[in-house]
Amino acid sequence: MNKIRVYNDYEMSILLNNHNVDGIKNNSQIIYNNSFKLWAVMQRLNTCKTAKQIFAEAGFDMNIIDERTPQKRICSWVKKYKMFGKDYFDTNNKYTYKSKIINKKVIDNDDNISFFIDEDNNIFIKL
Repeated sequence: MNKIRVYNDYEMSILLNNHNVDGIKNNSQIIYNNSFKLWAVMQRLNTCKTAKQIFAEAGFDMNIIDERTPQKRICSWVKKYKMFGKDYFDTNNKYTYKSKIINKKVIDNDDNISFFIDEDNNIFIKL
């Protein structure tokens, strides 16, 4: 059985400060920016860099991200690129479902209630 990496608040704040991250779902799934995905695919196909080198160059702390994550993510993005081309990485593509809520900003208070603000500045509360 696969283990799911759950990020703590400190790790999430570091990841969310990276401009290549759009958000984090369920404290475990990093939502990467489409421009970063396309850049990473181009780096992988056109250079001799490893997936870890690409993620490190993009500003990711490799002590936080699981060792296999860069390889798995870039491999899946390369497959999508070969199937659909650059259009897959367009924000308005017809190939993927995008959820409306993006946990870009997380606000914690003393009562352990988390507030999530989506791209339209709507506030959602997680008790």
